[in-house]
Amino acid sequence: MTWEQRKLGDIVNEYSDPMQTPHDGYVRLGIRSHGKGTFYNYVKPGQELGTAQMHKVATDKLIVNITFAWEHAVAITDENDAEKLVSHRFPQFSLSEKICPKFLHYLILDGRFRHHLWLSSPGGAGRNRVLKIPEMLEYKMQIPSVDEQRQIAYTLCRLDNLITLHQRKLLNLV
Repeated sequence: MTWEQRKLGDIVNEYSDPMQTPHDGYVRLGIRSHGKGTFYNYVKPGQELGTAQMHKVATDKLIVNITFAWEHAVAITDENDAEKLVSHRFPQFSLSEKICPKFLHYLILDGRFRHHLWLSSPGGAGRNRVLKIPEMLEYKMQIPSVDEQRQIAYTLCRLDNLITLHQRKLLNLV
């Protein structure tokens, strides 16, 4: 089958579901660095962000922490992430029908993508390095047909699960 080179911007579109910041508590989504996925925190009433607007997270979106993108703080959201809230510093992108979410998950874990995020985040150290989204969207990748993407993603998921199973067995032996 033929693989095509595509820019990230060709397979994703900006997505936003804004809402007023709740004042009765909410669950906030965060993104771990080094491609390690998402996490959640409960924000108690009275401790909400001082911003008037938050954004609801949706399933099967590419989400980026623009402050820590240079540390590979990116993820593909799943059903557990849906309805959590994020600030404007966590833009989300809908995926086109040409890309399988699980396949894109593995593409964004690639070291070349991490390096591209680093280059797309100019500035000094730490919080001064803010991702330039138009530059991120210029990232080029090789993409096969959607059917082949699904097969590759399925195989990689099974391998990940097998590795996790063996790691747990090893921990029990120690």
